[in-house]
Amino acid sequence: MSEYELLNLMYMAFTQNAIYFVGMIFLTFISFNLANSLRAAINRGDVVRNIAKILLSTFVIFVGFFFLNTSLIGGGILQSYTEQLIAIDAPSGMRLSAIASAPGAIGSPLQVIFHIFIVIFQLVMIWFPKPK
Repeated sequence: MSEYELLNLMYMAFTQNAIYFVGMIFLTFISFNLANSLRAAINRGDVVRNIAKILLSTFVIFVGFFFLNTSLIGGGILQSYTEQLIAIDAPSGMRLSAIASAPGAIGSPLQVIFHIFIVIFQLVMIWFPKPK
């Protein structure tokens, strides 16, 4: 395949991944909104059953896992097409390699830590008691 064909396929794959990414952003927003509503009920002194906390925690964990998976798929897309571009000695391969090896690149360990942080943040909102 030519460099143009590989780049075109990579951008098509990124577009599909971006659609899932937007969905995960929306579900993360919903997760924060639900966790904040539950937190407000706890702060008002309302009775909040543990089953609500368990179900919301399960939802938050699933959304966090799927969001992380979407980011890792994006990282895989970047990595695989970068390797193919380098294999055909395309100039864009070296530029993409520099992007893929950056600390904040898609699918990097820094992004994994960020996704875990989001989930822990939401779980703290759900489970920690009202401060005295």
